[in-house]
Amino acid sequence: MELTALVHELEEALQHMLGSAVTSSGRQNPLADYILKRLSQRLPPHLLPYVQRETRVPGLAREKSWDLGLVYPGGKGSLKKPRMLISLKSILANPSGSWPNRLDDLVGEVSSVQMLFPEVVVGYGVVLDHGAPTKGKRPIGDELEVLYKRFKNGLAALAKREPPLWAQGLIEGYWVVEIDTRRQPALLDPLETVKRGEDFLDALVNALRQREPLLFLDKSE
Repeated sequence: MELTALVHELEEALQHMLGSAVTSSGRQNPLADYILKRLSQRLPPHLLPYVQRETRVPGLAREKSWDLGLVYPGGKGSLKKPRMLISLKSILANPSGSWPNRLDDLVGEVSSVQMLFPEVVVGYGVVLDHGAPTKGKRPIGDELEVLYKRFKNGLAALAKREPPLWAQGLIEGYWVVEIDTRRQPALLDPLETVKRGEDFLDALVNALRQREPLLFLDKSE
């Protein structure tokens, strides 16, 4: 599919997400559906029924519902286990207080599941609003650029989980979707954002293929 068509689909997903209630537990679902559709173009058909939204997965500390998860049985008589998980978040208000908490939360939730399933592939997607208000006041110009740069640098530091660096709390990839709700359409740098999203999913699937190549065998043979 051409990037321009994907831009339209992503903008539509973001519009639905922004139109959801702030307290809605399914607020990230439109973005999850977009990612799920793109994953379906990359994974073997026999894996697709096992990729679902709001997947509950045990962790060492507690069970957590992940926005997207590939949970597939390891063999005859074995329990299902997560092979790939994606967490979706957004910063749409109080950015100065939210971005450090988002990084801390990410390390915590990822570490908890990796302690039980160290081979799992983890991705992180986040929507950043450059027009996000603080105490009801919209930012002026690009004043949030510095804060979001720190946040993105933090994500880049965590997205290094590959040999020989297997520390808990690290992830295989991340995707930042930057918007500005002071304008319409809200999506910033649409083509580049979509391209980064495609690269993000390619990286996750490639990591899964390298880690568990048997999952990609043709089950029809």
